[in-house]
Parts: sequence; structure tokens; C-alpha cells
Amino acid sequence: MNDVKEQFSNVSKKYDSQREYLIPCFKDFYTACLPLVKSLTHAKKVLDIGAGTGLFTQFIYDIKPHLHFTLTDLSGEMLNVARERFEGEANFEYLELDFSKDPLPGKYDIIISGLAIHHLEDADKAKLYKNIFQALNDGGLFINADQVAGKNVLFDSLYKYYWRETVSHSGLDHEALVQAFERTKLDKLAPLATQLKMLEKAGFNEVDCIYKNMNFAVFGGFKDENVETAVV
Repeated sequence: MNDVKEQFSNVSKKYDSQREYLIPCFKDFYTACLPLVKSLTHAKKVLDIGAGTGLFTQFIYDIKPHLHFTLTDLSGEMLNVARERFEGEANFEYLELDFSKDPLPGKYDIIISGLAIHHLEDADKAKLYKNIFQALNDGGLFINADQVAGKNVLFDSLYKYYWRETVSHSGLDHEALVQAFERTKLDKLAPLATQLKMLEKAGFNEVDCIYKNMNFAVFGGFKDENVETAVV
């Protein structure tokens, strides 16, 4: 994960300004989960895994500013941008950690992750989903807004071609495009269906895809330890 840390640390100051260029479905991608978040009236604590600049947290904060937020990331530089974003807010804490191997701190009612988990190998994704399940309180919600692979080579190639063509004509400057294309070499995308199965095997009894546009997907699950599930 050192390469991931380095590349995102280098772009930390420009990260937010580039998002709407690099995510063609930006608004839907970050807001699709909000109805589910609103439904958790009991929620008190949120963990953001791979929080970066706090962009995904911002959308949650906007509808539930009273929650306590813990933002974690590999990159201290990215977290510094998040600190600036939420400066003066007493209900925020920040922790630099490697979520691929470090334990998740504490227990939470909502755990979110945005464009981070796709940097892990599949075995590490599955391990992290188990750790997330354990870190959730009963009745808690996990949301992953991330990039996923196509179900087969044809669709995967189509999604990647469409994304590259779209961002190439988005108005983003040449240097930022080159950096973005270079960062895709760090991607280890897995199909949506594969990851939903991982969540079920981790213990989540209610899982689904909330939103999908090409290879941008928002999916997750609820933790209810009173419901027994059996996954083959």
C-alpha cells in the first residue's frame, strides 16, 4: 500500500477539485446512500475507512452533523486536508492507519468507505469486510462507494474505455489526466457480485447494490446478529 499512499499524498491538495471531472456520476455516487443513512435514527458514531480529504464524510455530515466521525487514511497529507475541511468541529477525530492490515479502532453504527477498498487484493478485501462487520454495532450499516470490475471481459473493457474517454474530454488539465491514468495502475477491481458475496460471508445478512453506473457502484449491508444466515 506504500505506492497508494505516495500517489494520493502527492495529489492531496488537488484531490477534491478533480473529483467531479474524474467521477462522471459524481453527485449520484456520493448521495445514493443518504436515504439509508437517514433511516438509522439511533446512529451515533461513524467510521470512514480510507477517508482521504473527508469528501464522503462531508455528505454524511451535511445530513447528520451531530454524529461523531472518525476518519482514517494511509496518508497523513490527505487527512490534513480533512482537518482543514472540518476545522473547529469537536466531533471529529483522525487516525493514520493501513486498513489492509491494521485493526479497526472501536465500534460504530455506520462505517463508510469511498474509492479506497479497490486498491486491495481480493483476499484482503474479504478480510477487511470481516473486520468491518466486527467493528459494527448490531443494527449497523456499511456503505462502500467504489469502483468495481465488469462481470466479464467485454463489460469491463467497455466501462474502462467509457471512463477514459469521458474524463479525457471533461476539461481536466493534461497533467491531472496523466496522474489519474497513472493511479489506475494501482487498481485491483473485483466484480460487484463477488464483493456482495464477500459481505455475506463476512456475516452481513442484508446486502445489496444501492447504485451503479458503469464501474462506479455503491453497495453494502446491514448487520443484524439476531438473523441467522447461511452462505455456501
